[in-house]
Amino acid sequence: MDALNVSRLFRAPLLSVLALTAGLAAPRTARAADDADAAETAAARGLAVDGVKLAQSDHCEQALEKLEPAEKLKHSPIVLRHVGECQVKVGRWVEGSESLRKLLREPLPADASPALTAAYESATATLRDIKPRIPNMKILLNAPADADVTVKVDHKEVADSVVGIALPTDPGDHEVEATAPGFFKATSSVKLLPSASAFVTLELKRDPNAPRPAAAEAGAVTAAAGAAPAPAPSPATPARAADHGSNTGKVLAYTSYALAAASLGAGIVFGQSARNDEKALQTACPNRVCSEDQKDALDSAKTKGTISTIAFATAGAGLTLGTILLFTSSGSHAENAAGAAERHIAARSRVRAQAKVGLGTVSVVGDF
Repeated sequence: MDALNVSRLFRAPLLSVLALTAGLAAPRTARAADDADAAETAAARGLAVDGVKLAQSDHCEQALEKLEPAEKLKHSPIVLRHVGECQVKVGRWVEGSESLRKLLREPLPADASPALTAAYESATATLRDIKPRIPNMKILLNAPADADVTVKVDHKEVADSVVGIALPTDPGDHEVEATAPGFFKATSSVKLLPSASAFVTLELKRDPNAPRPAAAEAGAVTAAAGAAPAPAPSPATPARAADHGSNTGKVLAYTSYALAAASLGAGIVFGQSARNDEKALQTACPNRVCSEDQKDALDSAKTKGTISTIAFATAGAGLTLGTILLFTSSGSHAENAAGAAERHIAARSRVRAQAKVGLGTVSVVGDF
């Protein structure tokens, strides 16, 4: 492409042309904007002319030094075509393919010049050739969930979203690293060949010597920043927990009282029955000597006496346990500890019952 064709690509916009032809009648602000636009256009034109010549001579490294700033100043499809093709030639395959895709996303005008048509055709052919040859690598990261990880490829930070996916990468040697506060840096080197795929695994290990920020330090930073301090824990929470424990203790105490009452009733019933059997045996066994025929009646009386004794013992234990649970579930711990022992002794002294059954004698002794 000659200098004339390149210069036509950077003609000033229609608004700038009209403003320039308006002369002194145009406002100063409009003239200043037009002057700046004209200066950028002239600078881009000069860079593009030199860059295209270098690209056509296969001096792509030097060509990109002029073509890339020219494209940033003023977009031109023909310049973008040379930018993309030169990026591919110097090994920047990923960047070059994206430049060519950007060009081809622009529809080709119906009245396109031969130079513009040739640029589209060349970009299409280059992209078709390079696209299947671009290698990729997948970065696999093993790190604790609390690690604030930063991943870099060739010392350039990459987004977290690229971890674990196939990342298109230029062919050649690459260094991948992962860092996180409180962890040792993990690095790995990989060499990518055209059309190849590679896996890079990085494992972050915690540094035992790394300082860990304390909660107090975090609070100090928040206060220094002017944020309101976090509210102190409400004392209502332990109070509710204590109330819950107190209610549970009372329920258990009342349950123990109910068991004691039932056991006491059973003891009285079986004790009274044993006394009735005693009276019958006194008549049937003169001089406290029973015949063989009265053996079953005597065994029945003994069994009733045993059941009555067990029932009275259960009633005493239930009354004692219920008293302890009831008073320890309310009041201070000091009062509970002091009064529990006294109430335990009192309870044991109040409930003492036993049914005694012997040959020819059945008796119930109790103190309620």
